[in-house]
Amino acid sequence: MTEARLRSASASADGSVGMTEQARPMRGGLTPRRVLFAVIAFSMIFGAIIAFKLQQEWADTVEEAEGTQARTAAFLAERVSGRLAEVRGALAFAAADLSTAEADRIEDVARIRLQTLTESSLISGAALLLPGGSVVRSPDTQADIREAAEAALASPTGVATLLGPPSSIVMGSGVPLPTGQVGALVVWVDPAAILPENRPDQISILASAEGRTLALQPPVQLRGAPFAAERFGLSTERILRVAGQGGAISGARMGEQDRILGVAALADAPIQTYSLGPPAIDQTGWRRTLIFYLLMFLGPLFAAVALCALLLIQMGKLKTIQAQLEDSERRFRLAIEGARCGVWDWDLSTDDVFITESFARMVGRKGASIISGPEFLSLLDPEDRGRVRTALRGALKSGEVNLEARANSIALWMQMRGRPMVSERGDARRIMGVAIDITERKGAQARVAAAESRLRAALESMNESFVLWDSKRRLVLWNRKFREFFDLDEHALKAGMAYDDAEAAAGKAILAVHSDARENATYEMELKDGRWLHYSQRVTNDGGLVSVGADITALKRHEATLKANDRQLRQSVDSLKRSQERIQELAHSYEEEKIRAEQANRSKSEFLANMSHELRTPLNAINGFSEMMIQNIFGPLGHERYTEYANDIYNSGQHLLSLINDILDMSKIEAGKMVLSAEPVVPMDLIEQCLRLVSARAAEKNINIVLEGEDLPEIEADPRAIKQVLLNLLSNAVKFTPEDGRVTVRGFNAVDGVVLQISDTGIGIPEEDLPRLGRPFEQIEAHHSRKHEGSGLGLALSKSLVELHGGTLRIDSTLGKGTTVSFTLPAQLPDEASGEHGAFHLNANAAE
Repeated sequence: MTEARLRSASASADGSVGMTEQARPMRGGLTPRRVLFAVIAFSMIFGAIIAFKLQQEWADTVEEAEGTQARTAAFLAERVSGRLAEVRGALAFAAADLSTAEADRIEDVARIRLQTLTESSLISGAALLLPGGSVVRSPDTQADIREAAEAALASPTGVATLLGPPSSIVMGSGVPLPTGQVGALVVWVDPAAILPENRPDQISILASAEGRTLALQPPVQLRGAPFAAERFGLSTERILRVAGQGGAISGARMGEQDRILGVAALADAPIQTYSLGPPAIDQTGWRRTLIFYLLMFLGPLFAAVALCALLLIQMGKLKTIQAQLEDSERRFRLAIEGARCGVWDWDLSTDDVFITESFARMVGRKGASIISGPEFLSLLDPEDRGRVRTALRGALKSGEVNLEARANSIALWMQMRGRPMVSERGDARRIMGVAIDITERKGAQARVAAAESRLRAALESMNESFVLWDSKRRLVLWNRKFREFFDLDEHALKAGMAYDDAEAAAGKAILAVHSDARENATYEMELKDGRWLHYSQRVTNDGGLVSVGADITALKRHEATLKANDRQLRQSVDSLKRSQERIQELAHSYEEEKIRAEQANRSKSEFLANMSHELRTPLNAINGFSEMMIQNIFGPLGHERYTEYANDIYNSGQHLLSLINDILDMSKIEAGKMVLSAEPVVPMDLIEQCLRLVSARAAEKNINIVLEGEDLPEIEADPRAIKQVLLNLLSNAVKFTPEDGRVTVRGFNAVDGVVLQISDTGIGIPEEDLPRLGRPFEQIEAHHSRKHEGSGLGLALSKSLVELHGGTLRIDSTLGKGTTVSFTLPAQLPDEASGEHGAFHLNANAAE
């Protein structure tokens, strides 16, 4: 029968609950035929999955074997590259030796170097092709040298392959000769010599970039088609597609046997390496895999058959269980009728609720019935309907329903309890429970709650904490201030809690307790949050205990403030005394340092005056006499070497005099005595004058000097100082720029002046050395800097002169690419640079 008819019959008989979900017969349920069909379908699907998995396992095994062969070919390529690197190193060494040989001994040196090269087991021949067409070759070299040289030098890697027989590998290198011409050094490499031996079951092949065979290991296999791939039944196009990235190809044949061909290309030569070997497949492991998947298929199949048989047996026992369940329901109905409660049964699938006759009497209805869910909720108070609906929905997760609700039409409180009924499939489609009349209990609870509410309201209005304990020292009552003082949440305290437990919970917020020795019932507490409490305890008439606490934090803070002020006052007095003593010591030290500085300054001034007289006077005489000798004022010197020596003396003297002038200027700047002579100047005129002075030196090195810039406005500056800065920077640019280089001079308009920039394509300066530039006598000690003479004062003096004008100097450089120096000049000279009293003082930090 259907579920509705079963409930109707049960309700008309005695108002009890219908049968549970497990005992209700279901239409369209399991049948033996459906179970057998499910087992067959499962077996077919599972077998297909196992077959697909086996196919994947075989593909992975073959792919792993190909990867092993590809790694073998790549390792072979690395070894060949290493041997070619040995030859390339020997070739480079011989070329370097030949480039430094004397012109008249070039052929003798070449024969020695060629003999040394051919002594290597890798090199079968060597030759040197000279510009005039002559050739120096080793005794065993019979090949066309010019053809080999052109092939090797035309290759980007300097390596070419020559097909034989015999095939060979040619490596070439240009040799700059002492005569200024360039020759070609060529060596022939035996492919079989650079091809290492492989494992006994492997065949190693060296091939050209087009796939032609150069060498084969073992050598006895050197027979067959010219293309290596075609020897083993593969197409050359397929091999060349794989060679770019490296890999392996299955399907190669060697006689009647299958092989895998690994392919790898050399990165530094137009050569490929092949490694042919049998598939590295673990047959034992593959058989274990087959056995494993066979067991995986047969095991679940046997389990499915056994489960099918068990299910058929269980279906036969279902009728017996139904009869037993009906008897259990009758006993349950008798137990329910004897209590003041009613039973409800909510079907979630249809949203119908079955209520017993006792439940209907409780809510003012007549007789048991099946009603809809909304109709059932209408029996409850409107304020409780939402809670009941929420509780029923949550019962599927929580596993129970337990709440109190009121009836809608009468003054009735009931407690609703229930649990979801889980079917054999594991889903919960029904919730069954009871409703118990608790009206009397709720009335008593309301009266107690009202009295307790009035008492608690009075306690909560207190500014002091209040706690009441009974005679057994169990917690009875407490207020909000007690929780706030000891940082307790609402759930930390419970009625009936032991005194020791409550004391332990409150003790987490207590830092220290200070008791009064005269009265143990009164004490002060220092809390961890900085507050202070005055606490007192009194025993009640019934043996209980009352604890009252007041917040005395403000009083304690005021007391602590008074003590802190007193300590700070004492510390201030002591600190003032120590400061006075320290000031006296510093004043004495300053006076001594001032005296020593003045003495050092006077010594420096005397030294500069002496050097100006003692060095400039003889230098002027040396420069004058050497100039007279150069110009032959009193007649020829008699030999052209004397004229050359006189030029050297004059140039050295001029350089030394310039150095002395730079030192004196730098000393004046550091002493703050450098005075600028300001006048209106046009920056582009100064640049053109300086370019004419350095153009001769630039022409000697074939350096192209380019002037770029805008029409710069007239500015106020010292023309001698600006020319000195420009000459220093231009001289450095020409000095450190190699031949056929470029120096660019640019001028830009700035907001309050102009910007001048000098860029070169010279040797550059390392980034870590840039901060050192601009210091007096500072030079960068690199492998190239010592090739150029200089004192290191040029940049320091230029930087100081620019800063005297109120500008800034900046250096940007990239090693090997060039240097750019930019400096700014304001439109007007600063007031402090126009006279001696306001002279610009350059200290050590500014110079850096």
